[in-house]
Amino acid sequence: MNKAVITLKEYQGFQRAYDFFNRELFADSLPQVLVTLQRHANTRGYFSPERFKGRVEKAVVHELALNPDTFTGRTDELILSTLTHEMCHVWQETFGEPSRRGYHNRQWAGKMREVGLQPTSTGEPGGMETGQAVTHFIIPEGRYSKAYARLDVHFVNPTPVLLTSTTCRMGALSCHAWPSLLP
Repeated sequence: MNKAVITLKEYQGFQRAYDFFNRELFADSLPQVLVTLQRHANTRGYFSPERFKGRVEKAVVHELALNPDTFTGRTDELILSTLTHEMCHVWQETFGEPSRRGYHNRQWAGKMREVGLQPTSTGEPGGMETGQAVTHFIIPEGRYSKAYARLDVHFVNPTPVLLTSTTCRMGALSCHAWPSLLP
């Protein structure tokens, strides 16, 4: 498989997942962002407001980054929950009152619960919902869980593709299939 095609499929897949969850969980209200894959220690993803500025056009775009080093051993549902976690930061930047860089405040935690992700400092029930280092777990039968179940039916080719140990290969699907999402 051509490496350029792999890159295109990976990034298109994450962009389509962003668009899907934007429609399903945020009423299509979030701005477009540049979804990137970045390796940053001790994080599954991050959001950087107005990170990219156009050289020719004066457009400014937010960056939403996912760390591919954290994909191994995680399901597509968990990886895309990280995408949604970061989308809550996009929502807060766009419609709320963002806190200092990297901090997860009560407004963000409320949006997370609303979309079906429970913020927690421990990754388990009972952890702090706010703070500098906050992750989440998927609320069973919550909005995210239900949306993800609908996303699954959009996969045309559920055959996984294993390219290297650092590509995301989980369960029955791989992110190489994400470009087959229907618009």
